[in-house]
Amino acid sequence: MTKPALRFSLLHIRILLITNLIILSTTDFLYSQQKDSVDEQDQPWNVSSGAQYYSRYTSYGIDLSEDRPAFSLESEISHHSGISAGVEAFAITGTDDGYENSSFHLGYEYPIDTSISIKGTYTYHSYKTDTLSVLAGISNTLTLGGTCKVSKILFSASYNLFFGSATANYVTAGVSVNSDIGLLTLEPSIQLTYASQTVNQSLLPKNRGKGKGDTKGTTSNLTTTITGLSNLNISMAFHYPLGSGFVASAMPSYVYSPTDLAFTTNQFIVTLGLEHSIDF
Repeated sequence: MTKPALRFSLLHIRILLITNLIILSTTDFLYSQQKDSVDEQDQPWNVSSGAQYYSRYTSYGIDLSEDRPAFSLESEISHHSGISAGVEAFAITGTDDGYENSSFHLGYEYPIDTSISIKGTYTYHSYKTDTLSVLAGISNTLTLGGTCKVSKILFSASYNLFFGSATANYVTAGVSVNSDIGLLTLEPSIQLTYASQTVNQSLLPKNRGKGKGDTKGTTSNLTTTITGLSNLNISMAFHYPLGSGFVASAMPSYVYSPTDLAFTTNQFIVTLGLEHSIDF
């Protein structure tokens, strides 16, 4: 069943972004007079908001932007106790641009010690249509994971259970390293994701688009089970502080997806971002 589409033009995205930045900048100014004299325990909250541009947007090797550039807005509030909540919205750019999907998440992170932490997150997803991808018809995700930091090396692992009208299982493991060159932070990383999901063949990228497949024909009644490596992601993130809580980022990535979840097996993706964060 197709959900009503909420059109979301680039003009609307720019207005929302500017509004978010104005609100956060104003809040930052109101608290700036106290930051030098108030310790961290008296500023237990953090609010962040940002925008990201993706030359292509994929998740777990699954294409979520119809093989086109995408733009996102996101905001999150967190407490030093480990509780966090946030929202995120995506839109594709170019011809027939508009709202694609959004999500709301609620999480809790518990530090076992200074180097090890575990985290659980519930996420609710909403898509403009449940035929957008193999995950679009599944609204709920429960993620259980943890991180372990050894010197500058961060190891991470998570189990992602999608549930609702159907189920899907994705397991992710990764390793990243932080290195500073002056104010510039470099973060090379590698991530592997394994999938286990039974999907409708008509939702696979190879069967979609003009001249591909037949969603009203035989493929709409056929399913296939995808099990194994979903994607390999190798990236290098660059973060640079701009002052007053703003951070600019850029991340070129190589994504290899041997399954039928992606439009192409090999993809080179560039992500550009701007984030603003304040403590209070």
